[in-house]
Amino acid sequence: MARRPAAPHTGGMSVTTAEVPAGRARARARHRPGLALLVAVLSTVPYAVGVLLPYVANGLHHRPPGVTLYAYDMSTLWPYDTALGGVVSFVAIVGIPMFPFVTVGVAVWSVFNLWDARGELPRRDVALYVAAALVAVASIGWLATPLAGELFVWLVD
Repeated sequence: MARRPAAPHTGGMSVTTAEVPAGRARARARHRPGLALLVAVLSTVPYAVGVLLPYVANGLHHRPPGVTLYAYDMSTLWPYDTALGGVVSFVAIVGIPMFPFVTVGVAVWSVFNLWDARGELPRRDVALYVAAALVAVASIGWLATPLAGELFVWLVD
């Protein structure tokens, strides 16, 4: 029976690498809780600037009862009647239809990362993911209100 050669003697020291296992390195590189919160907040900008800002800035929230919102032409109201009106209109028309999809994506992304890295994330990252998910869910909840529906129809009318 042939004997295998003995392993070289390391002098009682174990040989280790300073690298993190590939799975964990990939998982850590994937976590971007600040980006999730930033996307959740930025996804609300088109709705806020394109619809809520003209509604509040022009005092339409104080309109008399019984006067419909559709009686006001949005193109004659601030900021649509300024030089930035085209930019605001573009941001609203392009951003508002994407708003629900982006916020649902952020909520799912945040919850998935919280579940996937449970026990490994620092408290700061957990707080940022929870904040991003709450902003996203609250934004979707806002869309279910009657005022949000009325404002959206006012924009596209």
